[in-house]
Amino acid sequence: MSVNSGLRSYPFEPFTGDLPAELLEMVVTEPVSRVRLPDGRAAWLVLGYEQCCTVLADPRFSRLPLGATATPDGGGPRELNMDGPPHAAVRRVAARAFTARRIETFRPRVQRLVDELVEAMLAGPRPADVVAGLVAPLPVFVVCDVLGVPAADRPRFYAWIEGLNSVTAYGSADAATAQAQLRDYLAGQLARKRAEPGDDLLSAWVRGTHELADAELVELAMGVLLGGLEINSTSAGLLALFRHPEQLAKLRAAPEKLSAATDEILRYTSVSAMFRVQVVREDLVLGGVGMRAGDCVMAVPWAGNRDPRFFPEPNVFDIDRRPDAPHLTFGFGPHFCLGTALGRMQVELSLGALLTRMPALAPAVPPAEIPWRHDRMNGGIASFPVTW
Repeated sequence: MSVNSGLRSYPFEPFTGDLPAELLEMVVTEPVSRVRLPDGRAAWLVLGYEQCCTVLADPRFSRLPLGATATPDGGGPRELNMDGPPHAAVRRVAARAFTARRIETFRPRVQRLVDELVEAMLAGPRPADVVAGLVAPLPVFVVCDVLGVPAADRPRFYAWIEGLNSVTAYGSADAATAQAQLRDYLAGQLARKRAEPGDDLLSAWVRGTHELADAELVELAMGVLLGGLEINSTSAGLLALFRHPEQLAKLRAAPEKLSAATDEILRYTSVSAMFRVQVVREDLVLGGVGMRAGDCVMAVPWAGNRDPRFFPEPNVFDIDRRPDAPHLTFGFGPHFCLGTALGRMQVELSLGALLTRMPALAPAVPPAEIPWRHDRMNGGIASFPVTW
C-alpha cells in the first residue's frame, strides 16, 4: 500500500449531490489524473467527455482483471458483465426483447404504478418522503413487472435484494446466499414461463431462438434486475428543480417540456462520485498520459457530462438545452445500459405525476439538509421530505 501513499484520495470530499468545483475544473485542465480509490488501489481518474467515451467503448479497457478468461473458470455462463464475444452474445438476445418499441408498450403499466404510489403519498401524512414513497419502490415494481415476476412474490424480492447494492454487504456470505436464492427463483420462473408464457421479458427470452442456455438467461435476468433496482435521477432531478426555481416555473408553465427537462436532469445531475473500475489491457496513451497494462482506470460519466467542449455552459441547468452530444449517464459503447428507455421513462413519468398531482410541491426541509447515502454503490438521496 505504501506505493500508493503519495496519491491523493478520491473522492476529494464526501459526495452530497454536487460535483466539487475543483473536479469540474479538472474536466478541462486535467481530464486524466492518478488517484487512490477508497479500497486503496491506485487508479487513473478519467473526467473528460472524449476520454470517458474511450474508456467505456475501447476494447483495450476491460471489465475483467488482466489475463482473466472470458467466462468464469473458463467455462461458466456468459453474462452482461463480460467483454468481447461472450458479452455480445448475451447482448444480442437481450436486445431483441429490449427494443424501444417493446419498452414503450410498458408505458401504461409504468404510469399505473407511478399513479398508485403518488396516490398513496397524497392519502398519507405530510410531509412525505418522496424517496420511500416513490423513488425507492417504483424501480422494484417496474423491473418485477417487466420481467414477469408475480406481484405476490415482491416481498421475497425485497428480502433478496436488500444489501445487494450495499457497499458493506458486497461480497459477504449473506449477499452470496441472496444471489444464489435469487438465481434459483429465476430458474424456476424460466421453467414456468416456458410452460405458460406471458407478455414479459422472461417469456420473450424463453420463446426466442438463440444460443443461450437457461443458466445464461438466468444471469441475463439477474443483470437486468440488479441494474434496474435504483433510479436515483428522479429525486436528484426534483432537487435540481427546487434549486433552480426559474426552471421549475418554466416547466410548470409548459408541461410539454417534460421530455427535454428529463434529458437535462439526466445530464446535469450526479448520483455518486464513483463508477465502475476497469483495467487497462495493454500499454497505451489516453489524454496525453501513458498507461500500463494492468492499471486500474475509472471514468466518471457525470463529469464527462460537464465537459464544455461538448456542452456549452455545462454547469448551467437549463431544461431548454439542445445538446450537441449525447450525455453519458447511461454509459457509452457496447455496455450502454439496456434499460435506458425504461429508466428514462420512470424519471419522466414520476416527475410528471408529482408536479401535476401536487401543484404546490415543495421541499419540507432546506435542500442543503437533504441527506445523501454513502452505503450504496450508486449513492442517491437517502430521504427527501416534501409537502404540497
